[in-house]
Amino acid sequence: MRLKHIEVFNALMLTGTVSGAAKLLHVTQPAATQTLQLAEMQLGYQLFTRQKRRLVPTREANELYVEVQKLMTQLESVKRLSVALGKNDATKSLRILIVPSLAVRALPDALSVFRKRYPNIAISVRSMHSNEIARAIALQEADVGIVYGSVMNAGLNEEHIATGRLVCVSRVGKRGDDRRSTVALEDLMREPFIRIDEMDPLGAMLADQFTRMGLQPVVGMSVQTHHIAMVFAEQGFGPAIIDSFTAKATQVAELHVRTVIPEIPVEVRALMPRGEISQRPVADFIEAMRAATISA
Repeated sequence: MRLKHIEVFNALMLTGTVSGAAKLLHVTQPAATQTLQLAEMQLGYQLFTRQKRRLVPTREANELYVEVQKLMTQLESVKRLSVALGKNDATKSLRILIVPSLAVRALPDALSVFRKRYPNIAISVRSMHSNEIARAIALQEADVGIVYGSVMNAGLNEEHIATGRLVCVSRVGKRGDDRRSTVALEDLMREPFIRIDEMDPLGAMLADQFTRMGLQPVVGMSVQTHHIAMVFAEQGFGPAIIDSFTAKATQVAELHVRTVIPEIPVEVRALMPRGEISQRPVADFIEAMRAATISA
């Protein structure tokens, strides 16, 4: 099948009608029909049968569509990269991707320093999760990404920014709180607590730690971001295990922060497209982020 055959086939699978596929591809209905007929002629079998003005995929079409979806995803990545390459000019703008929790406190602190040196540069900030940031940076959709941990992507350069640790936060006077500066991980397992979803790199790291220690946690809540976990802890829903960088962003004086024992390190890293020579603004932004997070 040629690429135009695949595009029409994909559009037909998505819309179910020739008219819908034609509108999706911005072509005429006769052109879409002819392309489908040529594809079926080349393949030697039918891809659709017509039932009540709709096209119903054959068994062969459904099996083929699994691979076509993968191809269309790759084509979309090519399109995104081609657009990004035309917009990439870090001397005039700085496009930042950052995990949500670090966007609350560390990023504003870093940008306040960065702005003094670059008062006129256009800054774009998007908050995403670490894995999403890695994919976007590889496609050069941004100049720099700030993530937790190492993503181990061959298409990226990584630069260490800071190392923190996992901490337990809880509201003073609520269950699970005490005056110690540390708390053993096994002690936290005895009461329900707020934890990060395992799709998050730090959530996965904590789950791995549980397995290594043979612990079975009693989870009261599972949330998507460290900042949400901290807000719930601030409101007294129970203790939460988050990173020390996020804990630094609290505005609640009654929030008690304790280091989790055994101490579990948390790294913050900057991601850049591999093979790219970092522009001066990118390097200066990374240094500002390092200064903003190093004391956490």
